[in-house]
Parts: sequence; C-alpha cells; structure tokens
Amino acid sequence: MSLNSVSENTLDLGNLSYLTEVDDNLCCPICHSPLVDPVHTKCRHTFCSSCITEALETSKTCPVDRKPLKLEDVSAAPIMIANLVNDLVVLCPNSEFGCPMTCARYLLGGHLREDCAFVAVKCLGCDGTIMRRDAGSECLHQLVECPFCSSSCRKIDMENHRVECPRIIAACNHCSGDFTRSNIKAHEATCDEAIMPCESSDVGCPWKGARRELTEHTRACPFTLLRPVLHAHAGRLETLELENRALRRKIDILLPPRPPTEAAAPFFDEHTIQLLAEQEHLRSDLERLTASLSEMEIQQGMLLMNESLRLKEEVAGLRAAIGGIRMQIHWLMNTRHQAVDQRPVGGTSSSSGPQNSSAQGGNLSSGGVLPNIRRMADPLNDRVKL
Repeated sequence: MSLNSVSENTLDLGNLSYLTEVDDNLCCPICHSPLVDPVHTKCRHTFCSSCITEALETSKTCPVDRKPLKLEDVSAAPIMIANLVNDLVVLCPNSEFGCPMTCARYLLGGHLREDCAFVAVKCLGCDGTIMRRDAGSECLHQLVECPFCSSSCRKIDMENHRVECPRIIAACNHCSGDFTRSNIKAHEATCDEAIMPCESSDVGCPWKGARRELTEHTRACPFTLLRPVLHAHAGRLETLELENRALRRKIDILLPPRPPTEAAAPFFDEHTIQLLAEQEHLRSDLERLTASLSEMEIQQGMLLMNESLRLKEEVAGLRAAIGGIRMQIHWLMNTRHQAVDQRPVGGTSSSSGPQNSSAQGGNLSSGGVLPNIRRMADPLNDRVKL
C-alpha cells in the first residue's frame, strides 16, 4: 500500500485541483495558478509572493510591463483579494487515494490535520507509518500467515496478497469452473467454452465460437478449403507489387520529375518516349495478370467446390450400394437358416437303399417343404445385382 499521501506539512497550495474554473483575474501572471499569499506592486500588478520574489532575483523589472521594480516596492495585496482566493473550492489532494472531500482552500489544512483518512500517521505498535483509516490499537506491520498458501506477509498487506494468492480459488471467465489462480491460466488456454476465431479468419472467415465447436466448423468451412489457394494468390500479388515498385523506382531514376517552373509542354526525346511506352506496356501486363489471377482464383474455388460435391455424391452412392449388399446377404442367410430348420430329423434305415432315399426326396419335393436346398459349400452361380 502506498503511503505517499499529502499531509498538512507537505501541502502545496500551488498544485491543488479546483472544483470550478478560476477567473484569470485571480491567477498569478507568472505561474498562471490561483494566487497564493497574494502581493501587489507599485505598478498595480498582483503576483504570488514566492513567484515575484524569485522573478526579482533574476531581473529587477516587473514581469508584466517591464518597468523597474525592487523588492521594497512589493507589499501585501488587499485582504479582499486574499479572501476571494481562499474561498475557492478545492479537492482534497488525497483524492487519488479515495478521499471525496471538497472544501474551501483555507479549510484544507484543518481537514488534512484532523479528518483526512488517507494521511500517513505513526503506527501505534511500531515506528512505521500507516494511513489514518487503518490506524488502530494493534500494529499492522506484524507478519501473519496466509491461510491459503501458508506464506508470511505483513498484516497491512494481507488484502493485496489475497488478490494475487496462487492458492485461492478463482472462476474461469469462459466456463465458470473453479480453479486455483496458479492453474487458471493453463485452463483458460484449453477451455472448451473459450471463444475462438476460425483458423481461416485471416482470409475472411467471420466465424467465432466455442473451442469445442472449432473442429466441426473447420471441416465445413469453405474458407478452409480455399485458404491455400488464397494464400498462393496473395503471395503472387505481393510479388507483382514488389516488381512494380522496383520498375517504378528504375523509371524515376531514368526519368526524374521536372520542376514546376519549366514549360507546361516538355520535350521528350526518343529514349524517353520508349521508356514511357515500356512503362505503359508493363502497367497493362500487370492489370491483365491481376485480372487473370482473379479469374483463376474464382475458377479454382468453383472446381474445389464441385470436386467436393462429386466426392460426397460418390461416397453416398457407395454407402447405398454397400447397404444393399448387406441386405441381400442378410436375406440369403435367413433363407438358408429357414431351409435348414425345416429339414426332417431322422428318416428311414440305411437298408432301404437309394430307392427309399430317392422316394423320400421326391416326396419332399412334391410337398414343397425343401425345394432346391443348396449347401453353403456349393458354388453360388447367382449374381447379386447392385
């Protein structure tokens, strides 16, 4: 805490802040501030006592009309002038520390001596100084321990220490989460709720949002796709501009500007005319190149967008085809399982011979229970259409 406050002993009436604008007739012609201890000369000019004394030590003339003047010719000003100046309303010189007091200038000394809470006074517990508002029965310069970080500091500085203590819990400005002050900066650097601009903001993307949405936006941002092309064109344009400046400097060296006093229609020789013609050709070539670059930029942007749409359509078609194949395979597998489940268990004895087997096979075929059942090991001649 700063103790450089103004007390009655250090009060300077020449550096006060006045509540209203002061009339020029009440100001000293030398320091241009309201008069302090006003005096007047035999030539009827009024000055601050200290200002005119210092001025006469340098020159024995009046600072206003330059008439001869001695220190003996200076006397106290009329009491009316002193009263007018002393009744001016001023701010307390400790207003920068928080004192709200305003009073007449002649009452300022008593305010600083008795009432101002921001004047440095002697501490009751030691030989140090402390502001009057903090003075009490105990010494505020004794060391105390911080309950959060266990560090020691003076009791009078504890409030400032708590503002910077690294162990005190602080809230994140983005997600309102509670973190210690030592970790709050590291968290804010990776907080998902922090507002971030798009990575392509340098090429014109206006998007801003939470960090957790940045990845999704980058995938769909058209500026991200065009960013390499735009950077390449910007580099080419910068190169052309540099070449154009270099050519202009060469032309200015070869053809310096004529002073305005010369004739309005100057004479150009053949070499100068040739240089001017080359300059016009270069300018036209540069304009043509700029237009071509702009057209190429637009075309490449459209090509990138069309290629992206085509790839998306192909991926969608492939996904639909794979889905259809999966459905057909699933249907075939279900059909085979149903056929296997409907096959009769057991059967006639092996002594019946192949005739019984063929007869049973004929009966099953005629009954329509298991027509053309094919095993998984059999070759599949049917082709599945996509």
